[in-house]
Amino acid sequence: MTASRLLALFNQVADTPEAIPPLRRFVLDLAVRGRLVPQDPDDEPAETLLHRIAAEKARLIKAGVTRKPRAPANGENPEPGFDIPASWRRWRS
Repeated sequence: MTASRLLALFNQVADTPEAIPPLRRFVLDLAVRGRLVPQDPDDEPAETLLHRIAAEKARLIKAGVTRKPRAPANGENPEPGFDIPASWRRWRS
């Protein structure tokens, strides 16, 4: 279902009790993909934020406050099977 189709059929769908869980999944999916609101080009690039996070994490590991994260288990796929906005970056913590 697309956002435009959902909006066109919203009154019909919203009155159906069994439609609530799929609607919640759909809205969550839109949110995860960054499609609920327009992306602000003035926001800090994800790459910059990730560098700051990595530096802070390294500092905390060196200070002994936290441990180094484990490597992914065999066969684990850290890449979700969907596209993300160009300004976003995938990150495994």
